[in-house]
Amino acid sequence: MTIYPVIMCGGSGTRLWPVSTSRTPKQFVDLLSGESLFRQTVRRVAKEDDGLSLADPVIISNANYLDLVQSQLADAGISPLAILLEPCARNTAAVAAIATEYISRIDPDGLILLLPADHFIGMPSAFRKSVADAVEIAQKGRIVTFGISPSGPETGFGYIKAGEAIGTSAFAVDAFREKPDQATAMAYLADGNYSWNAGIFLFPASLMQAELKAHAPDVLAGATEALDATEATNSVLHIDEPLFSKIRDISIDYAVMEHTQKAAVVGPISCAWSDVGTWPAFGELHLEPKESGPVLIDAKNCIVHTDDDTLVAALGVEDLVIAAHDGAVLVMPKSRAQDVKLVIEALKKRGRTDLL
Repeated sequence: MTIYPVIMCGGSGTRLWPVSTSRTPKQFVDLLSGESLFRQTVRRVAKEDDGLSLADPVIISNANYLDLVQSQLADAGISPLAILLEPCARNTAAVAAIATEYISRIDPDGLILLLPADHFIGMPSAFRKSVADAVEIAQKGRIVTFGISPSGPETGFGYIKAGEAIGTSAFAVDAFREKPDQATAMAYLADGNYSWNAGIFLFPASLMQAELKAHAPDVLAGATEALDATEATNSVLHIDEPLFSKIRDISIDYAVMEHTQKAAVVGPISCAWSDVGTWPAFGELHLEPKESGPVLIDAKNCIVHTDDDTLVAALGVEDLVIAAHDGAVLVMPKSRAQDVKLVIEALKKRGRTDLL
């Protein structure tokens, strides 16, 4: 049975401003190891001689990012099965529905591996092993999600509680939990049955069709109509804007996963995963500093990221994020990492869209 990787890369990653902007969001920026997260993702699901029957990837992205997608695919040496372009943002349920409809018309029996383009996985072989473990479970009629082994009481992630064992490292999902407070996150770790929800899914196309029809029929109908009206140029499909824009803005978690009786989780997986969602998350990756990097003197527990043309010197400071890129500088306590949106809002009020 063929696995069709569907890579979602339409987000803007504003919490990593000023490096990540709406013009060049974080998945396309060379944040880590000189290679973008998007290129790392397409390489992670490329065809290899490890038993996984993987097709060429399907990319679902914002229409504004077509040039970035095509140039980075070329850099990675990857030819996509298709590039589907969203005319506007409509959350992950719409993306899952579009992907399901598209793949089901090619291969109704195919499996879809739906994954974000902006995550870091330091141990790709461990991730691919977990996908192999998930294939048998998905084939038996499950929507499989991948649980990450928690390294601490993280309050910025959703959690998955594992229930009955149903296969190799696989369990029925007992419950999905929203982002917890600190005390609740500590209780989840102590319980031992919880993992982080990475937002990665493996499922038969036909099963997701059925579950969307049961739990979010309007989303499925909207995606089907939009795909029917879509214009295609070679392998690039420009999804119909009037129809796509009418699809309800809802995540696949809320639309399907919290209602289905077919959910399973594989894990917990130890694969050096990070969503690189904030500057502190970026700092936790412990990257080797460049010789031409920042000058840090008596600077404790700081995260400093700059472009090659900017030298930052930090003296006698603690727990700061300092990020400089393309003429913009962000300085904030690490504890305020979730509040970068306030800077974005202030810049919009000033009319400085050139910085966004």
